[in-house]
Amino acid sequence: MAEVSPNLRAYLARLAVLGAGLLLLAGAGLAHALGYLPTLPTLLLQYAGVIGVVWGLNGFVFRRLPLSGFLLILFSAAVFGALFFIGYFLQSVAGPFLIDSAGRFIGLVHLADLAFYLLAGMTVAGAAGCAFSRNIIYSAWSLLFAFLGVAGLYIFLGADFPAAAQVLIYVGGILVLILFAIMLTKQIGEDPKLTNAHLGLPFGAALAVATLGTLTYMAVMAPWKIEPAQSWQPVSAGLGIAFLTEYLLPFEVASVVLLAALVGAVIIARKEIKETSDAVLQ
Repeated sequence: MAEVSPNLRAYLARLAVLGAGLLLLAGAGLAHALGYLPTLPTLLLQYAGVIGVVWGLNGFVFRRLPLSGFLLILFSAAVFGALFFIGYFLQSVAGPFLIDSAGRFIGLVHLADLAFYLLAGMTVAGAAGCAFSRNIIYSAWSLLFAFLGVAGLYIFLGADFPAAAQVLIYVGGILVLILFAIMLTKQIGEDPKLTNAHLGLPFGAALAVATLGTLTYMAVMAPWKIEPAQSWQPVSAGLGIAFLTEYLLPFEVASVVLLAALVGAVIIARKEIKETSDAVLQ
């Protein structure tokens, strides 16, 4: 068997003492909290644990300051005093203040408001990831969170049909189509970092600042009317009546535009496939 080097033995010994010191600190504190150990023995045991921790760390962290004998006891006492002061401050001053502040804050925040802010944050973060990510695949996945956040905001508005349509059409249809197009496109598959970086960050930042300023001005200056909350009612019937009566012409025009876009996409795809086949045959 190969002999263990003296340096390895020293490191193992210091590591064992370090672990024993940590166990002594945790055990003494737990025993005192449960009422099995008085205060003075607890402090003495924790001080002994601090000595073990400091001596164990001396072989890994404080190499330029070898600690032994009286210097080790003095340095450990300083560390123990600092830890005792920090623990006393957290338990007697900062702890009650933080608990009281958290209780007041939780009392002011309603669960519905918290859910709204979470959905709004997810929507904004997803849109930002889609716009600023340099990887087009990550942009598509960020778009998923933006779509889901918008669906949640529709639910908060009491619009059940747009929320369901958002999930079924945009998340289940359009986003899946975008991901398939990214995965199956040859150029993007060879270079997943292909993106629209040519637009430039300054133009986008200026547009974002202008948009944010406009929305902030509208939110602050608009004469919002506060009305009592109405009981929840489905909106699918109202949307169906509106699409087939008042908004019939815009609805049909949008249908024709979408059909034309679909036919154009098919024609462009068939043309590219034909050109690729001709190039391979030649």
